[in-house]
Amino acid sequence: EAVHKIRKYFELIVGMFIIALAFNLFINPLKVAVGGTNGLAIIINEVFGINTTLFIKIFYFASLLLNLIVFGVDETKKVLLGSIVYPLLVGLLDNVTSYIVLDYSNKLLMYLVSAVLLGVGNGLVYKNGYLTGGTDVIKKIINEKMKIPMGTAVFIFDGVVVLLGGIIFGLESVLYAIIILYISSKITDRVILGISKEKMFYIMTQKPDEVRSCIIKELASGVTELDAVGGYTDNKNHILMCVIPTKDYLKLERKVTEIDKDAFFLITDSYHMYHGKVKYGVN
Repeated sequence: EAVHKIRKYFELIVGMFIIALAFNLFINPLKVAVGGTNGLAIIINEVFGINTTLFIKIFYFASLLLNLIVFGVDETKKVLLGSIVYPLLVGLLDNVTSYIVLDYSNKLLMYLVSAVLLGVGNGLVYKNGYLTGGTDVIKKIINEKMKIPMGTAVFIFDGVVVLLGGIIFGLESVLYAIIILYISSKITDRVILGISKEKMFYIMTQKPDEVRSCIIKELASGVTELDAVGGYTDNKNHILMCVIPTKDYLKLERKVTEIDKDAFFLITDSYHMYHGKVKYGVN
């Protein structure tokens, strides 16, 4: 338990460090409003001349107080660490461009690298159940108090920031911001879920015994049989469920089709397997 907590906090701090690094090394020098507090900081700096690091510190403190007023002490504890550590890390890395000198002429490469860093950093934070604070608090208020789905709240808020950035910095800024947000969100998902190394098959066939035998003997995989009723025909069927390594994906697909060309199967990614209290990691 102690080791788990240490790892959890370590990943959280590393994640926030990576986000702060991406902001100071790429996002801020390139002046692209990618949404969130970082995007707001860049816009405020351009319009009012307020230092981005100073704005982030003030905004995070204000959002922490807002979270305390709206949600109370218990909910505020969830954003307390992020609201303190992230602004400190942004300040710590404020002069990172003095030590790491980059050629910003290849903007696309810079944006792609920043997207990867943001995705990894956010993934490490979110997978441990934390928020970094800042605009996350406002999005949470929109979600819970206005009864708007979180995905919609994020889209609305970040969308407004990106559009404001476009008005100030031009259309190119909007396009790059969209690229960064899209790529970083995909990488965030991969960090949270992991990389799937196995596939789960749901197979509906008129030859369940032959398919079951093939899976057990040729792929050395277990099979679970589920009862199912057709929603349109009310016909009773059996569904075979199995999890196999991704490398055997095409082999099983081919074998099932050879046994029953009319077989119906659904294939999904499998990230973790649980058996009682034991988790079998597949990542």
